[in-house]
Amino acid sequence: MRHTRSVLEAFRGRPVTAVGELLVVGDRLVLEEFPASDPVREVSVRAADETGLSLTVVGAPEGAEELGVVVESESSGAGVTVRCRGREGPSPFRPWWETYLERVGALAEAWADRPRVVGAAVVEEGVLLAQQRCYPARHAGRWELPGGRVEPGEDEAAAVVRECREELGVDVRVAGRFGTDVPIPGEPGMLLHGYLATLADPHAVPWPVEHRAVRWLDAEGLTEVDWLATDRLLLDAMRGVVEEDQRRALSE
Repeated sequence: MRHTRSVLEAFRGRPVTAVGELLVVGDRLVLEEFPASDPVREVSVRAADETGLSLTVVGAPEGAEELGVVVESESSGAGVTVRCRGREGPSPFRPWWETYLERVGALAEAWADRPRVVGAAVVEEGVLLAQQRCYPARHAGRWELPGGRVEPGEDEAAAVVRECREELGVDVRVAGRFGTDVPIPGEPGMLLHGYLATLADPHAVPWPVEHRAVRWLDAEGLTEVDWLATDRLLLDAMRGVVEEDQRRALSE
C-alpha cells in the first residue's frame, strides 16, 4: 500500500522532496491533476505502516480532506477498506483510488513469489535488540535487525530462529509478524519480512558473532543509531512493539 511509485502513478503525482521506495510519515506529494490554485494539490503522508496508508491535504484541518486505505485481516486473507473525506460532497480523491487499488493488487501478485529475508525484532522488557554491521564497507557501522535470507523450503519462523542462533548465539521464540513488507535496495526482487521474537532464555546474553556490536534500545534510543535504509522503513513498527511491551510490563 505504501509503494511510492504505485501511489505517484495512480494519483498522477510527484514528490515535493526525495522519497524512498516506500512512503513514510511526513513525505509530501503534489497531485498534478489538480489546478495549482486548488488546496488539494499538495498532500502529506499522515500515516504509513502495516495497517494502511493515509494521505491528507497540507494545511487542512485534521481529517477534513483525507484518503485512508486500511488493511484488515479476514478469514480468506487481507481485505482493504477505503475511506475518503472531502470538503463537501464527493471526496476529491475518489477518481483516483480505484486505479491505486488496481496497481496495488497487481504489485501484490508480482511480489508474492519474491525471495524473502527475515528480520527479527527481539524485544525484552521494553527494549529491542539491534546489531551493528562490520561489513561490507558500504554498510559498516550501520545498524540492523538480526536476520537473513530464508533458505529454500525453510519456514520463515524457522529462519528467524536459525539466524538469531547464528548471529547472536541465542535461541528465540517467534511471536508473529510485525511491520510491512519492505523491498531491499541493491537486492533485486527480495523482500524483508519482520518478525517479533523474545529470548527463549530471558537470562541469555546475545553477543555479536558476525557483527561489530549489539545494543538494546528503548523507544527513544531507536532514533539514536544509524539504521540501514531497509530497516529504517520498519522504525515506526519497531517503536510500536517496544512501547507496547513497555505498557504490558507496567500493567503486570
